[in-house]
Order: sequence, then structure tokens, then C-alpha cells
Amino acid sequence: MGISIPFNITETERISYSNVNLERTTYEYKPSTGLGFVFDTNIGKDKDFSYRLNLEYSLADLDDSSRLYSSSFSKHKYSIVNTFGFSVYHSRYVRFWAGPRLNFQYEHVSSSSNIRNQNSYGIGLGIATGLNVHLGPKVSLGFDVDYHGVSMIGGENYRTYDGTVTGDTTYYTALAGTNKGVTARVYFLLRFGEQYEQNVGKSSSESVIDYTL
Repeated sequence: MGISIPFNITETERISYSNVNLERTTYEYKPSTGLGFVFDTNIGKDKDFSYRLNLEYSLADLDDSSRLYSSSFSKHKYSIVNTFGFSVYHSRYVRFWAGPRLNFQYEHVSSSSNIRNQNSYGIGLGIATGLNVHLGPKVSLGFDVDYHGVSMIGGENYRTYDGTVTGDTTYYTALAGTNKGVTARVYFLLRFGEQYEQNVGKSSSESVIDYTL
């Protein structure tokens, strides 16, 4: 187990809103980072398969929020990332793997002026590859990168303003869309109960005969 630091290198959302005849809007987010907790069933063992669970939080800002009538537009994202890794090469010192990812996420997006607030849920698939480097019998460093696509559904509350004190009106609209991007992660991992043991055959000195008789 250990900690992970995700780096969202690219992140693009395309969302359709029910109040504008499902017209699709594209949002480009700035590169961002976060923090996570990770559990892995095989960091450095002599086995081909591993399952990695990441529980993560990240914070991102829109690349351009001028059209959203706000000085800033931020997104809080909570993710459950399930990785199924298959060994490409492994030894006592390194493990190189690749495999699919299954993502579950919740997002809360808000503007600094509190005009718009979005909440959405998503499920998606990705493909990842990574490397574990073992610094000793108990400590490893890891790195991986993925490309993922997520389908999202949710809703948005937004306010209108006509220039008067009493002019605020709050509306709600349903939304649906996709989130796609490239994410890299760095890991600090502690290994408990792991031992690299290669499968070897019995030596010629072993015998099935019981000589105690």
C-alpha cells in the first residue's frame, strides 16, 4: 500500500444540457494534480497479475472561464480507479506491466461567483502501463500513465441576473457527456508480506522414498 500523486495532463469534457436542446459544450481544463491512497496485490512478487485500487481526489480549473460569467471555475473530482495489470517483464528489481482500467468518479464543479454549480457521476474505461522500481525489501517507487474515457450524467443549478436586486432566478438542468484525457501517476509504495520467489523444480537429491522405514 502507499500514496499516489495523480497528474491530469489533459482533460476535456463535452457536456449536453437539457435546457438548450442538448447543445454540446466543450470544457478544456488546465493541467492539475491531486492526492490518493493506493492498495496493490502485487508490487514486486514473481507473479504475472496484479490488481491496483486508487482512491483519489483532484482539483482542476478551467482553461478559459470567461464565457461562464465568472472569474474562475473549479472542479473537485473524487475517483475510484481499478487497474488490472499484466506483467510484461518482472524481476527482483523492477516490474513493468500494462492493462485496462475501470474508473468511477464524482465531480462537483462551481464558479467563484456561485452562478453555476454542477454535480455529476461517471463510469469509464482506460488503458494504462506502468513501472515499479524496488528500492529495497520493503519500499518501491512506481509510475504509470493512462488514457481514459468516462461517461457522465448529472445536473446543474444556475442563476440568471438582470441587473436588479430582485432579479436572481435559479434554474436546474440535467446534463450528460464525456470526460477524456491523459493522466500520469507517481507512487510511493510499502510492501508487506511480499517475497520474490521464482518457481523452481525439485532438486535431484529429493526423493519420494521414505528411508525412515
